[in-house]
Amino acid sequence: MSKDQPLVSIVMNCYNGDRFLKDAIDSIYRQNYKNWEIIFWDNASTDNSANIARSYDSKIKYYLAVETTSLGEARNLALKKASGKYVAFLDCDDKYLLGKVGYQVQLMECTECALCYGSVIVIDENGSRVRSNSVTDKCGHLLNDLLLMYEINMQSVMIRRSILVMHDFSFDASLRFSPDYDLFMRIAVSHNLCSINKNLVEYRKSMDSLTSKLLDYIAPEMKYTIDSIRELATPSLEINNGISHALRMVEFYKSLPLIKSGNYKKARGFILKSLKARKVFFLYYVILFFPVPPKWVLKIIMR
Repeated sequence: MSKDQPLVSIVMNCYNGDRFLKDAIDSIYRQNYKNWEIIFWDNASTDNSANIARSYDSKIKYYLAVETTSLGEARNLALKKASGKYVAFLDCDDKYLLGKVGYQVQLMECTECALCYGSVIVIDENGSRVRSNSVTDKCGHLLNDLLLMYEINMQSVMIRRSILVMHDFSFDASLRFSPDYDLFMRIAVSHNLCSINKNLVEYRKSMDSLTSKLLDYIAPEMKYTIDSIRELATPSLEINNGISHALRMVEFYKSLPLIKSGNYKKARGFILKSLKARKVFFLYYVILFFPVPPKWVLKIIMR
């Protein structure tokens, strides 16, 4: 390992995540880039997670929380233990692809960007490929791009830690669904970001995931972040257009808990307000006129 390689702190927050945990950790150990540490924050798990994490060597820094906290707060506590020049994240059911860490470090060392992220392969619970969420190569002030199409997957992110320290950036612990969206968008207000057209991680998704359980929180938390951006960002026609689009997306997200409860009539009202945001929303609007079970509608929308 070259002495010139900067240290990367990889934050793993875990709460009863033993099912895929070994695969996740092994994907870090398989990286060609070797100057990393894992900040393993055990959020008071009651399963076998602790034993799995402790079975590795000293490159895993294991910390046990006194009590279970919100995900945002747990990530903040873990970040306080990080000492790397760069910070990355990996959840317990996802995996890094080969070369992920080294490729991003090389990019970060050659640019002044505060954060970079890349394309993601979505897999199911069995590890089978579902689709690829691809991003294009971009670098610069990407705030408006992200307002128009938010595409940052948490597992693909690498952040310059000095940016977090200098500006006292942290995850908002009050947010249950989108502390990562909130933090990354606040960083994007005043810093350059880079996106990479390269698959960096495998992201596991299922209908029993956290997303499907927190539908009530998506719209209000997204609105909370947009309001923060309005206060922080320099007004411009471009940003105003992006914010208008994002607010239409908020209207769409208001429909999701209503769909889950079977209140299709009220859900259609919110989707109607969001039709200009995405062409596919018209299809969802039409579907809600038919007696399709809520779980199937959500499966189509959240696929």
